[in-house]
Amino acid sequence: MITCGFHRFGFHSYRRIPAYLLLAVWLPLYLVMPASGVEKIQIQVKKNALVHHDVIYLGDLSDIQAGGFFQQALEKLELGRSPRPGDLAQLDKQRIVTLIQSQRYLAPGQVTLACPDRVFVKRASQTLDRQRVRQKVDQMLAVRYPDREYTVSGFNIRGLKIYPSGDIRLVPDAGNLVNSRGRLSVYLDVWINNEKQDRLAVSGTIEVLSPVVCAQKNLHRGEKIAISDVKVVQKNLFDLDRDVVARPEEIDGMLVRSDIGKGRVVTMRMLEKAPVVRKGDIVSLVAKKGSLVIVTSGISKEDGFLNAAISVENITSGQEVKARVKSRSQVEVIY
Repeated sequence: MITCGFHRFGFHSYRRIPAYLLLAVWLPLYLVMPASGVEKIQIQVKKNALVHHDVIYLGDLSDIQAGGFFQQALEKLELGRSPRPGDLAQLDKQRIVTLIQSQRYLAPGQVTLACPDRVFVKRASQTLDRQRVRQKVDQMLAVRYPDREYTVSGFNIRGLKIYPSGDIRLVPDAGNLVNSRGRLSVYLDVWINNEKQDRLAVSGTIEVLSPVVCAQKNLHRGEKIAISDVKVVQKNLFDLDRDVVARPEEIDGMLVRSDIGKGRVVTMRMLEKAPVVRKGDIVSLVAKKGSLVIVTSGISKEDGFLNAAISVENITSGQEVKARVKSRSQVEVIY
């Protein structure tokens, strides 16, 4: 509440009235007061102006000398939409004059305006360099394939254009970056000053080098592999089967299932584990019953892998029993 006297308007006593009623009475009176009683405002409009927003504001193309709220209000007067980034538009003087005169809070004669007949307005712009897009893609590939060498061929960007000025960010979508055939395909959203402006489509072909084991010589079926029989080379990951061998230690002592030519990439499908015990091997045949342990010699009747059950002939008795393979030289009778 505001206390105010109204003797000037015929009231002879003071009353306490709401502030909004006071404004309702005084504002219309203020708007029709003669110019000699209000603050002078000077507006100098430039002939050429560079704007950074979607809307052309009077403050973008003028030097305004006014006090307090007048300054803020005049600077934010809208003269229309800005041209596209990098493009030029023009405004005539009458359009600017009409806009200023239409503001009811300005008194007649309060504004001194200096304005050329035509004002040229250009929208500030910037371009997005292809190298910056490539750097963003490289960052993503480095995360996808850490500590791996890769090359990208046929790198292509669709959608590049001239953009408004401001801080640019490239934001990838959640799609798959590279498919199983090495095809690079990703969408990058272009954000400027936290507003999405565009979407780029990036494509290409990628080769990722990966260590794989290759035959150092011709390897024949049934041959036992030694580490010296193979070597490690770098091959394109997308040209390889899923079960390729990456380290020679993985296949040391395994058997060749089918012939492997010199220089060919070795896969697990080409190999099989070598049995721990071979058919015809002499082994220690161990029989355990409680604390009683009897050891004799036996002849393996078949190949056997570790912990597998095989038939073994007791050399002493000639009896054939089932035994579990415990090592290359020992099996244990199964009761």
